[in-house]
Amino acid sequence: MTVLRGTPQKLKQELYGFQIFFITLSVVIGSGIFVNNGSALGISGPLGLLVAALIMSIVVLSVNACVAEFSQRFPIQNAIVEYVRTFVDDDMGWVIGLAYWYAYAASFATQNNMAGALLEYWDLPTTWRALICYALAPILLLLLNLTGVFWYGIVETIGGLLKLIMIVSISVYLYVIAAQEGEASDAYSPKFHADRGFNNPGYAACFAIPITAYAFQGIELYAMAAFEARDAHAIRWPSRWITYVVVVVYIMCTVGEILTVERNDYRLPRLHDGTSESKNATGPINSMIILAALEREHKGVAGFLNGCLLFSAFSAANTSLYVASRTLYGIASSIPDNFWIARKLRTLSPGTQVPVAALLVTAFAFCWVPFLNINDGFVRKQVVQVVSTSSSNAIMIVWAAICLAFLRYYHWIKKYDHELEQAGRPEFRRYAKEYSARGFLHSMQPVQAWIGLIGCIVIFAFSSATWWDSSATVTEVAMAYGAHLVLVVSLVILKACRRHRRWFRKTPTANQLLMDLNNLRVRKVDRWERTPWGRFKGVSGRFGFQTAHSAPRVSEPQELPAQPVSQHNLLPASNGSVNLQAPASVSHSSDT
Repeated sequence: MTVLRGTPQKLKQELYGFQIFFITLSVVIGSGIFVNNGSALGISGPLGLLVAALIMSIVVLSVNACVAEFSQRFPIQNAIVEYVRTFVDDDMGWVIGLAYWYAYAASFATQNNMAGALLEYWDLPTTWRALICYALAPILLLLLNLTGVFWYGIVETIGGLLKLIMIVSISVYLYVIAAQEGEASDAYSPKFHADRGFNNPGYAACFAIPITAYAFQGIELYAMAAFEARDAHAIRWPSRWITYVVVVVYIMCTVGEILTVERNDYRLPRLHDGTSESKNATGPINSMIILAALEREHKGVAGFLNGCLLFSAFSAANTSLYVASRTLYGIASSIPDNFWIARKLRTLSPGTQVPVAALLVTAFAFCWVPFLNINDGFVRKQVVQVVSTSSSNAIMIVWAAICLAFLRYYHWIKKYDHELEQAGRPEFRRYAKEYSARGFLHSMQPVQAWIGLIGCIVIFAFSSATWWDSSATVTEVAMAYGAHLVLVVSLVILKACRRHRRWFRKTPTANQLLMDLNNLRVRKVDRWERTPWGRFKGVSGRFGFQTAHSAPRVSEPQELPAQPVSQHNLLPASNGSVNLQAPASVSHSSDT
């Protein structure tokens, strides 16, 4: 199947770097750190939760190092899919795109479901909870996304900032009440525990890792924001800082939760995994910070914190809808016009340039999931748990694929470093000064990529810890490997239909690699403010604050043609080597 490396229509490029930073923060800070951490604490105890959070932090930092370098070097549309297609395998890229869409489309539904569970705190009737969280809220979030990326960006910038303030303030509150009580918590007894159906503390600690992984979902979102990023500056700053901020506040909050909540509190949330132990889960889903406040009889604080979590869930659902819809649009944009469904999914609204069809499909794909909670039924809750957990596991697949793509990219540019130097293309040579994609631990690659890849595989293995010492239930298998099995089957079917014999792309020649790297740099930028002050004036101008004497925007030259770069001068040089130089008319100003 022929694919397109550019789109005839364009989304509006409106997002600035600070907006992408807070949008990414908005989707990461959802309900996971407050609810899933409680499940991990009840299963493996304080030390198990702390070790799981530290391991996930290392994995997340390693994965982000790969995504950040990719996104800075190649801020392209549909980035996650294109990186895997280019450096691993074309078919696998499509499957990873499907996994990425599923992860966030399902998260949109599960975050709304979590909001409904949080309303149980105020004893709101089931009918009203369903009306507010399962019907009204999704419609309002859909309408917000339909207004265009500018207003969506403004809303989620404010939301992300408020959520950052919220999690820091909650952490301070937890430390204050922990300091007032001294060593009253079992957190001061550093050992692993096993509960909630586990008999082996080691198995419980292993299973706590994939549970806490859900809390970090979304750290790669800034790469997808290249769809609507204003320029290269808008990607570089968030990619370098966002994960460090997330890891610091998450570790800070997790330690506060451990110090203030007992591991044997019966109100801690349970997983509906089909075991007899999970059938005892009754009552509302209480997060750890709510339990900490209620234990100290701070009922007013508990109510306020529950409202904060409700806002956090809705905000994360809003950004999940945004990411999933742009992923679906990006996949459709690379499919030829003879596919009717692809033409529909990449159709943009005339005024706002929003992918309406992709938004609608994403919003209604899993809208039925929260409604399963209306009638109390254990099987229904199992289905909700499977969708929630499998969507988190799908992100692990995406992260592993990105790390694998980076390892192959690193190997290929290292192999052809001499040819790239002779060709006069220093922007593709990783240790040249013109290579602008750099981070704090730039020199540690490819160690970080290996850590990220192995870490995701380990999480994949640990997802089955629930049946290491007992028989597995259908629900447990579906939670752990349901997404994996579906994606493997999809990949096999795609290979068979397209009659591709190879599972991975072979190492390209120097000529092919240069064309691939050039194709990844295809991106049209509408505007280019060369200074932070110029970018600030661009924001203020949207609200009418820009003066009449403000300097006009400077347009950046088009970096590369929109079609695949097959016309490059790949002619034998006089010394017998291959000339990989691009045409003289191509500008690379955006790289420096």
